[in-house]
Amino acid sequence: MPERVAVYPAAGSGIGWASWLREIAAGMAVTLWPAPPPSSVVARGDGHRVLLIPGFSSGDWSLVRLKAFLQRSGYRPATAGIWFNPGPTRRLMRRLETRLAALSGEGKVTLIGVSLGGTLARDLARRHPDQVRAVITLCSPVRFPVTTPLAPFASVLSPLHVSVWVARRHDIEKPLPVPVTALHALKDGVVLREQCWLAEPSGGRNVVVAARHMTVASHPQALEAIAAALATC
Repeated sequence: MPERVAVYPAAGSGIGWASWLREIAAGMAVTLWPAPPPSSVVARGDGHRVLLIPGFSSGDWSLVRLKAFLQRSGYRPATAGIWFNPGPTRRLMRRLETRLAALSGEGKVTLIGVSLGGTLARDLARRHPDQVRAVITLCSPVRFPVTTPLAPFASVLSPLHVSVWVARRHDIEKPLPVPVTALHALKDGVVLREQCWLAEPSGGRNVVVAARHMTVASHPQALEAIAAALATC
């Protein structure tokens, strides 16, 4: 039997259905009561293109606040054109490659991906380094199989995933030819942080922020870290 891409957490792992429900509650709270913008001064961006990639079972709608923040900060962010991210399907991978190619016509693009979106961003950067300026991942796993309470949903959708991508999943962890910053939520109830941590030496930088998995794309501290990473690209 082939190795599974995702597995359900074992008892005592610290994540599971209960932690996932807490994440959903946190996400709903942020939607109803948005967090204030970063209090510190954020360096003005240079106007380069940034491609935002949503996480598993999510879409562009989940990145509205991040996109608005990047626009205010002087960048030109673009969404991937994804309403629902089912994982690495042929259609989704083709869409990401087409979107990256179009945006890179204006110069190299920084990829920012949330959770699985960051994992896909790493794969995209490895295959198209001439189009990518840097990669910023938010709570994105780099080691497989991923331990997550969402494993049952991933299993249902797995027949749609591109076999070539699944076969090269262990390459995700390898160092990339572009700068990488990996943000980690202090309270991640969806993915084990150690599966997202970039090993040393990896050519990347790990940053822990006081957020949850579901709020990492809008938490003030995370936005400050994203701005700091973009300023060094």
